Amino acid sequence: MMEEVTDSLKVAQKRMKKYANRNRHPLQFKKIDSRVRHRDLFSRYDGPFEVAQKVGEVAYRLKLPERMKIHPTFHVSYLRPYVEDPEDPDRHKTKRAPPEVHTQLEEEIEKILDHRVLGMHKKNRRTKFLIQWKGKPEADATWEKGASLWQYEQQIEKYLKSASTRASSSTSGGGLLAPNIET
Repeated sequence: MMEEVTDSLKVAQKRMKKYANRNRHPLQFKKIDSRVRHRDLFSRYDGPFEVAQKVGEVAYRLKLPERMKIHPTFHVSYLRPYVEDPEDPDRHKTKRAPPEVHTQLEEEIEKILDHRVLGMHKKNRRTKFLIQWKGKPEADATWEKGASLWQYEQQIEKYLKSASTRASSSTSGGGLLAPNIET
């Protein structure tokens, strides 16, 4: 009786394995059209990116642009092979600016009015600046991402230096404000 049950289980396991493995095949990548689907920070797939090396059985390290600032190793479930479309070669390529080319703003900065830091944790932290553009009134100032203001780096550093000086000079006695009590 026990042998019959064991034989039936083995037959069932073989049948299940056959159907489960029908759509499974080892993935080998050379060029990858992929990106992380993590938290909808980016479009679902981006690329193509070149494979730097295979890491273990189910992960690949990609050659990513430095501006992406994310970990370059991905599980194969987050990747898909890059297939070039002969009719439209740009079809699957990323819509972002190429890694070496940054979009350049045409306007000049009159004054940086304010800044704010968004994100609580270091990896999510990003800075926005309130920019008054040259020839426009202060009311038309716009909030711009710090990363998009790369060409105004010197002005931003100068502003941040003066902002930190203003913040430290406005406090008294080690950074704590005490109530003014007269005796």
